[in-house]
Amino acid sequence: MSYINRKIKQLVSKFNKLNINHKNCNPWCKECVPRYIIEGWTSENHDVDEFIKDTIYNAKYPLWGDDTRCPLFLEWVPFDRFEDMKQIGEGGFAKVYSATWVDGETKYERQDDGIWKKKESSPMKVALKRLNDSQNISVEYLNELQIHWNYFKRSKISFLKFYGMTKDPVTKEFMMIIEFSEKGNLRSVLTKDFNNILWKDKIMNLFKLSVELCNFHKLGYCHKDLHSGNILQIYNEEVKSIVSYISDFGLSGPLNKQKSDGKICGVLPYVAPEVLNKEPYTTSSDIYSFG
Repeated sequence: MSYINRKIKQLVSKFNKLNINHKNCNPWCKECVPRYIIEGWTSENHDVDEFIKDTIYNAKYPLWGDDTRCPLFLEWVPFDRFEDMKQIGEGGFAKVYSATWVDGETKYERQDDGIWKKKESSPMKVALKRLNDSQNISVEYLNELQIHWNYFKRSKISFLKFYGMTKDPVTKEFMMIIEFSEKGNLRSVLTKDFNNILWKDKIMNLFKLSVELCNFHKLGYCHKDLHSGNILQIYNEEVKSIVSYISDFGLSGPLNKQKSDGKICGVLPYVAPEVLNKEPYTTSSDIYSFG
């Protein structure tokens, strides 16, 4: 092949790569991603902006559905799009509120020409998790966001939905937008209705939780704060029943970075003996908490 023919072939190849058929994008590329969700907003924090945009550019279809569904991604939501905020819980690192999200979750539908069109949405009840002292968001807070997102997008059924982020304009604290648990946590459910729950349902619930904890460990994480107050109860439309969801990843971290610094984290009755003996948290210490 002559030099000129080789050059022509290279130019044709480059042209074909640029002439993208967006019908085949899976689910979308940087050229056909809906501009609305990546332009015209900022959290005023570069790391948070990049985290959210990364979930958009690298959006994946949910494992529990098919390619006709909207891809999974996080969105930035202005604080004034929430109404009826009420505090419903408080922990050592965060406060949790219930609220009505006026616009509801943003979803897109692929058209026949490959273009994504925004679908109609409606108000929905969500939980807002205010991260204490997150004005200058730390590596630890970003770690919780990343863990929650990784867990959510890779889980098949038992996941706590993570919709996006917002920020209180007064305190400047960041807030996670997550699925609202209308049934509360496992501790409150067992306290109220233990004798009314069938044993087969109790065993099935334990089995599902053990599977989810196993999946969490397979992602390379250790929870470090597993107890009945951090297991939420939500009605799941996919399986038409109440499902338990592991939540609160504020203390979680990669297994290969667990070190013993002598600090005891979590609820004392659920803490493994070796952790009390100042050894590192491991998957085994999570299993002790589960048991």
